[in-house]
Amino acid sequence: MDKLNIGSRLKEIRNDRDLSLEMVAKDVNRIYGTKISKGKLSKWEHDVNTPSLNDLSALVRYYNISLDYIIGTTDKKTPPHLW
Repeated sequence: MDKLNIGSRLKEIRNDRDLSLEMVAKDVNRIYGTKISKGKLSKWEHDVNTPSLNDLSALVRYYNISLDYIIGTTDKKTPPHLW
């Protein structure tokens, strides 16, 4: 891929699960101890800003999705299981 499509993929996953920005921010902050706001999520989804690796890590665990999918190196959404 020529360009990372992190924002569009994050938005797609959230919309597929029928979750609001507010719900995702609240859940991810509660579960993983992050400080993500719905505004920050919106900026990531619109490719205004790029999430940090720490924030991406929390999101892929929350969504149970492959980081490779988020960054566009694969079209497989399911994370590999190494155990």
